[in-house]
Amino acid sequence: ALATDVLYDVDLIDPLFTSVGSCIREDGIFILSHIPRACYNDNNPPEAIEDLEKYIIDQSANYGLDLITTISPPREEELQENILKWCARTAFSAGSIIIFRRNLNSLG
Repeated sequence: ALATDVLYDVDLIDPLFTSVGSCIREDGIFILSHIPRACYNDNNPPEAIEDLEKYIIDQSANYGLDLITTISPPREEELQENILKWCARTAFSAGSIIIFRRNLNSLG
C-alpha cells in the first residue's frame, strides 16, 4: 500500500494505520510519504508534537507494522551544487519516506 501526504492531522494516524493493517496481507509493505506539517490539538500527546516522525513510527507497532527503513532527504550541508542547479534547495526540506512491513504476528 502507498500513502502520500495524508497525515495532515495527528488524529488521522489511527484511521490510517487501522485501514492499512486490515487491508494489506501479512508480510505486505506499506510506504508512507510523509511531510511533517500536521495540525495539532489539545488532545495530542506531547511526544507527537516534539517529534512527529518518531511518534508515527512508534504508533505503527500498535497496528502490526514494523519499520523497515526511513528515507530522508539530504541535510542542507550535504546538498551537491550540481543538484541545486536543477532543483530548489527548499525541495529537500523535512519530508521522508517511511517503509513498513506488516508483521507476521499481527492481529486483524
